[in-house]
Amino acid sequence: MDDDEYYDQLMEGAKQDWQYHDICLWSPLIEDTVDKVAKRMEASGFDKSQPIVLYEGKILDGRHRYLAAVKTGVDPIFSEFQGSREEAVEYVTMKQVERGHWSNPEKEFFYVQRAEALGVRKREDSLKQNSTVPQNCGSVPSAQDHAKALGVSERTVNNWEKDRKEIKADPELSEKAKTFEGYKEAKKDIKARKLNVPDYDVATTLGALKGMAEMFSKRYEGTYEEAASVLFSELIKGCEQDDIGMSIARDYVKWFLNFKEVLDMAQPSLEAFLEDKPNLKLVN
Repeated sequence: MDDDEYYDQLMEGAKQDWQYHDICLWSPLIEDTVDKVAKRMEASGFDKSQPIVLYEGKILDGRHRYLAAVKTGVDPIFSEFQGSREEAVEYVTMKQVERGHWSNPEKEFFYVQRAEALGVRKREDSLKQNSTVPQNCGSVPSAQDHAKALGVSERTVNNWEKDRKEIKADPELSEKAKTFEGYKEAKKDIKARKLNVPDYDVATTLGALKGMAEMFSKRYEGTYEEAASVLFSELIKGCEQDDIGMSIARDYVKWFLNFKEVLDMAQPSLEAFLEDKPNLKLVN
């Protein structure tokens, strides 16, 4: 039985059909937890110290308590969360970490939704924020902030963030990863791709440059300045979409500049090769 079927079954005869806030749905429904809470309610009633928290007219925190109340016929107690969406995310994070119900995959999926909602401050921006020069980094949490909130190491968050970026960069995987089960499948796909990557052959890769250089030299009719502008545009494509797009574009720029170092190192030898026999007739 999936979550929707389980919910519909319990909702039969309910006094009011409360909807769940999207932040609430970042954590999976655990049927055993509903059953355990329901048994406590049958014996002691609804715990007044643990009200169901509402936000924007929907259940923000307390889905298991709500379903247990519906199942047992106990009148639930509600409270209203006052604050911004960012504060609501932090509140749910705190309550879930306190309960300790999450498995590692469930905590990772929650992080992915949390990072999408709050963003992840880049390391260089964190360094700027810690400097004496005034900066406007806003309230975007760093990887360290996310790690502290979720009770995990910064290294763990960095690994999660790497997978999140890789999945989001692929439209098909990004669509699949919108649910908890889908995100697990997307991660499996990413892992399978890494396992199937052939050994890197630098000779073959660099050898392909000969064909690229030939086509550019023989067929390109624009100026070098125009070509340089096109190259720059291609490398940073997607940077304007969001922080993930910007991060991916920055990676491409760094990789290209690393590659350019190889070309710069090879340039003296290539020029010396051309000057070795200056009277040799060249075929264009």
